[in-house]
Parts: sequence; structure tokens; C-alpha cells
Amino acid sequence: MKKRKAHINWLNHGLEFLVVIIGILIAFQLNQCSTENEQNKTVDIHLKQIIDEAKFNKASLKSALTHGELNIAKFDTIFSLLNDDKGYEKINRLSIELLNLGGVYFRKNSFQTLTESGDIRFIKEFNVKKRIVNLYEYYKWVESFDEISRSLYMQDYYPYVKNNFDLTTAQKQDKEIYQNKLFKNILASYKRTSENRIQKYRDCIKEIDKYLKNTK
Repeated sequence: MKKRKAHINWLNHGLEFLVVIIGILIAFQLNQCSTENEQNKTVDIHLKQIIDEAKFNKASLKSALTHGELNIAKFDTIFSLLNDDKGYEKINRLSIELLNLGGVYFRKNSFQTLTESGDIRFIKEFNVKKRIVNLYEYYKWVESFDEISRSLYMQDYYPYVKNNFDLTTAQKQDKEIYQNKLFKNILASYKRTSENRIQKYRDCIKEIDKYLKNTK
């Protein structure tokens, strides 16, 4: 007696296989959507932190700018008094006040976290990424101007005042201490680097405003 061949329901198996494939594709798509949503949320958090940091840095710049402008006014007053050969007590006082160099402090933690975590790769819009990088590069540029002014201050101005002024009693010194060519040249150099520095502060404030406007 011949055995009957088992009948294979290819249609049923095909449908089951198709259902499995569709299920895998749906699961993959859902997982991908979930991953993209998480990435978008992560990017939004980073961008919010960048904005908050930019606002803090703007406030820091404005404070440093105000201090810098006051110092420029002191330089102008000193030079005016020196030219008139009078007011040496005031020259002495203002020269000592100029020991307060000032400077700007930038927060960069948000950008550091964005780059070091690798999350910057999730920012899909090139222009968004470019604006962020450019802003933080501008911060570095401003800091370089601060460093130039600080170097001149430490190498020339501070040593001169420390060696020739009475920083304990702030008493007026001999006229030659203020009228000699070395002191005037040091003052002029210090003033020039300070002017360049505060101009960069003004420019950086504009850059921050531009960034904040473009991210709304």
C-alpha cells in the first residue's frame, strides 16, 4: 500500500512568514522612531543649555564691558592731567585703580558636553551646528584679546606700579614717577590693548544676539 504524500500548505506558510517579516519591520521602525525621538529630545536639551549659556556669557560680557569703559575713562583722565602737568594725587589714585584689570568669564560647559558626548552628531541641520561652533570660536577669540592685555599688564604695568608706587598708603610719589617716558609708554600700551579688548566685547555681544535671534 502506497503512503500518501503529506500536503504542505504553502499559502499558509507564506502568509505566516510574511506576518513575521512585517512584524519585524514594524518593530524595527518603532524602535527607530523611538531612538530618533530620544535623540531629538537630547538635542533639544543641549540647545536649551547652549542658549542659557549664551545669555550668561552675554551678561558677563556686558559687566566686563562696563568695567573696561570705566578704565578707558581713567586712562583719558590720567593723560589729560599729565599733559597739563597737574593733579598728581588723582593720577596716583587712578593709576592704582587701574591695577584692577578686569576681564570676561565665559561658560563653556554646555558646548563641552555636547561635543565630548558625541551628541553633536545628532544635530542634523548643518547651519544650526555651524552657528554653535562659530559662537564658541568667537568666545576663544575674545579670550585671546583678554590674554594679550593680561600679558602686557603682568609684564609691564603691574611691575612698574609695584616698584614705583606706594601701594600700602597710596601716597603721591615724585612727579618724575608719572612724567617719565617709560610710564607714559606703558600706560599708552595698556590703554590700547584695553580698547581692543572692549571692542571685542561689543562685537561678541552682537554675535550672541545674532545667535539667539536665529535660534528662536
